[in-house]
Amino acid sequence: MRARAAALLAALVVAAATPVPTAPAVAATPVPLVDSYFDWLVASHDGVRNGLRRDIEHVHGDQLVIASRSCTTASPCTIGGPRQSTAACTSLQFISVYLDQRAAYEQRSLSSVETGLIDEFAGAVLAHRLAKDPNAPKIFDDAVASTPDGQIRYFTSFGNAACGEALLAAHQATGTAGYLDAAVGIGEFLLRMQDPRAHYLTYGVHPFVDALGQPTTPPGGYVDQISSWSNLYSTISTWNLTAIAFMQRLQTAVAPPDNRYGQSAATARQFLTTGLQLGADWYTFDFDSPATSQNRVVAQSAYRADCRDNRWHRKGSCTYTDGQIAGGTLGTDMIEYGLAGLYDHERQLNGASSAAAAVTTLYTTYTSLPGWHTASASDPLDCVDDTAAGAVDPYYPPDNQGATPTGDARDYDPHLSFGGFFRLTPPNENAEAKYYDIVGFGILAELREELVPAKFAAGYQRLQQADRQDALYALLDRSLAAMFLPTRDADDLDGDSDTTENLCKGTRGTLPVAHNGLGILKAVGYAGTR
Repeated sequence: MRARAAALLAALVVAAATPVPTAPAVAATPVPLVDSYFDWLVASHDGVRNGLRRDIEHVHGDQLVIASRSCTTASPCTIGGPRQSTAACTSLQFISVYLDQRAAYEQRSLSSVETGLIDEFAGAVLAHRLAKDPNAPKIFDDAVASTPDGQIRYFTSFGNAACGEALLAAHQATGTAGYLDAAVGIGEFLLRMQDPRAHYLTYGVHPFVDALGQPTTPPGGYVDQISSWSNLYSTISTWNLTAIAFMQRLQTAVAPPDNRYGQSAATARQFLTTGLQLGADWYTFDFDSPATSQNRVVAQSAYRADCRDNRWHRKGSCTYTDGQIAGGTLGTDMIEYGLAGLYDHERQLNGASSAAAAVTTLYTTYTSLPGWHTASASDPLDCVDDTAAGAVDPYYPPDNQGATPTGDARDYDPHLSFGGFFRLTPPNENAEAKYYDIVGFGILAELREELVPAKFAAGYQRLQQADRQDALYALLDRSLAAMFLPTRDADDLDGDSDTTENLCKGTRGTLPVAHNGLGILKAVGYAGTR
C-alpha cells in the first residue's frame, strides 16, 4: 500500500509531461476505481491537467466542417472552451477528500507533495475570481466565474456552491486558512444571490415584482446566474439545493453568531423543495428592468426562462394546464443534485435516518417515472448500434434491477442512477445517457446507499466490472465511440445555415469522473475500496 502511495506521489511530479493513461481491457490486479480516478484527474492532456478542464460537445458528421477543419469519427471537432470552474472545483473536492482519507488509512499526515497538489488545484479555482475594485463593490465579489476568461464572465449559484464545498474540503485536508476565507466569500455571494434587491435600487430597478407589477420580496431561493456586467438572470433552479448543503456546512465551520448561513439554507430549502415536489426544473420570476446593456435583470431566453410569471416550470415550456405544470422536459441532473442537496442538508441537521425520511417519497416518485431511450431510432450516421432502440423499462420496479440490464446497450443503466433525461413523452432529441449515469451515481451515492443499499451495491459492482466498451472507460481513455449519439446541427455549428444536417455528438468531461469518485469516497470510504 505504501509502495502504491509512493508511486502515485512520484507520478504527480511528472504528470504534466505524461500522456493520458489508457484504461486496460483486463487488469492483472484490478486497481480500485478511486485510484484510477485520481490518476486520471492529475494526469495532463495538451498541457492541462484533466481535472482542470471540461471539454464539451465533440461532434462529427458526414460533411461537418468547423473552422476549416473536417470533423471525422477518428478526429471529432471540439465545441466549447477547455476549462470550467465547476469541473475544476469538483476535482479539487475529490482530490482533497481522496488524499485526506488515504493518509488517514495509512496512518500518516499529508506530504508536502500532496498538499502542493491541493494548492495547485485550489489556486486554479481561485484564479476564476475577478480582481476586487474597492471603489466599485459588485454583487459578484468573491464569487468564482464559470470560465477564467472572456469580456463578460458569468457567476452561478450552483457552480459557486460546488466551489465552496471544494474549498472547505481543501481547508480540512491542509488546514490552510485562506481556503476557509474563500469559502466564506462564496457564502456571502450566495446571500446576495438570495436577495439581490439592494444591488439594483441604485439603477432604479426592483428585481422582483408581483402579478400587478409591484415590488415584492424574493421567494427564498438563490438566483441562478449573474454576469460581470451585473446583469442578473431571472431563474432559480432546483439544483441550487446543493447550495443549502454548502451553506449549512459553512455555518458549522465558521459559526457566525447570527446564524446567517444556516438561516439562508433553511429559507432556500423551504422554497426550492417546492420545485422538487411539483416535478419542476426551475422557477422564473417576474421583473421590471430598464432596457440598458448593463446593471439590469434579464431573461435567459435560450432555456425558455422568459416565462416571467413567478411560477415553477420544466425546461422548454411555460405552459400550465388546469393549474398543473404541462409540457417541457424534466432534467435528470436537476433532480439528482436537488435530491442530494436536500438529503445532505437534513443529514447535517438531524442524521442519516431523518435525511432518508426527508427524501424517500420524492425519490420513489421520480424513480417511478418511465425512462425513455435517448438514442433515436433513426441513426443516419450510425453513431451507435440502434438495433434495439426504443423505450426502456421504468427504473424503479424490481424487474429492472437484476444482474442483467434490459433494453439496448446504450440505454441508460438503471443500476447506476436515473440516467439520461426523463422525458414525459418519447424523445425527439438526444442526450448522452451513459454520461449522466456516471455523474448520477456519484451525486446520489450516499442517498441511495441509505435508501436502497442493494441497488447501490449493484451499481457499484457494475462500475467495478466495466470494460473498454463502457462509457466510464470511454471517458478515461478519451475514446468516445461508446457515447456518441445522433442529433442534428440545430445550432449551426459549421455556419452553413443548415440546421437540419445530421451529426454525431458526444461529451467528454471531468464531472462524471470526479462526481463518481466523490460518491464512492462518501458512501464507501477509501478504506472500503481496499
